[in-house]
Amino acid sequence: MTLREISDVAGVATSTVSLVLNNKPGVRKDTRDRITKLLLQNGYTIRNTDSGDSKGEIKFLRYIASGHISERNEDFYVRLLNGAESRARQEGYNLSIANIGMDELPSFLSQLENQHNILGVLVLASELQKKNIPLFQNFSLPLIFLDRQLDEANVNTLATSNIAGAYEAVHYLYRLGHRKIGMLRGQVDIGGIVERSVGYRRALRDLNLPYNENYIVDIDIIFNTAVKQMEEYLNSAKDLPTAFFAANDIIAAGCIRAIQDCGYRVPEDISVIGFDDGSICSFTSPPITTMRVPCDRIGAIAVERLLSIASGSQEIIKSCVSTTLIERQSTAPLQG
Repeated sequence: MTLREISDVAGVATSTVSLVLNNKPGVRKDTRDRITKLLLQNGYTIRNTDSGDSKGEIKFLRYIASGHISERNEDFYVRLLNGAESRARQEGYNLSIANIGMDELPSFLSQLENQHNILGVLVLASELQKKNIPLFQNFSLPLIFLDRQLDEANVNTLATSNIAGAYEAVHYLYRLGHRKIGMLRGQVDIGGIVERSVGYRRALRDLNLPYNENYIVDIDIIFNTAVKQMEEYLNSAKDLPTAFFAANDIIAAGCIRAIQDCGYRVPEDISVIGFDDGSICSFTSPPITTMRVPCDRIGAIAVERLLSIASGSQEIIKSCVSTTLIERQSTAPLQG
């Protein structure tokens, strides 16, 4: 939720929510506690104002377009934020957070430029589209976009090696003996999901495996919707893959539930591998094999790069951080 939406739920003015977020006085304890709970539930961090010798502030901007970002592994965002906050604190800076939609973005960026103590901005760009980039073109402060490559724009970015991670996931299934490898493809272009589809197809090509449209299932990244969509696919498909690569862990978890509800076993009948390594991977039965994204490290690197830009670095750098295969029990060698 945005600050305005939180203020509506709490029944207070937006300025009151801002006071709580920035740990300022002037709010009654019961009201502060209620607002604090809502802020934490929606991914905000209450600003620490104890340090009087802070060098300044780094703003973490969570750009929200479709609302699907809240359905992605929430701990992906939290781990990313924690990594950035820890590194900022080590360097003597405070980190504050804002959830912003497109309508609020222009005025918000203008306000940031008028604040004397802002070092720069980290933008969680999971939902950012090409058409939105011009909104940032005239922004004067150091700026880094996270979770998207944005190859079409001359801007600093830090993202995951989505293509390479997907490529490795398919090769892993191949090493287990699987040759009929499908993909549970995300319906929403968020957080590199499209790039993961590219990596899947490249892996099939290099392994001399056919690309079969019947093995591709478009799945929403909302869990309950994913379950329903996968059940519909399983009930209509005449030929099933022996393994699936899922575009993220929410999709993997929802589809595992559907596979089991339809009478199949995971991994004995169908193996499933996810992407991100969110906490949901450990809560499902069986636990999900996945490609781990080092979110905390990405957050820390982003702060280091922002400091470099603020110190005068002129290079535009687009960086990718590699994933790591985490083997759990949702995948197994091909039976028979």
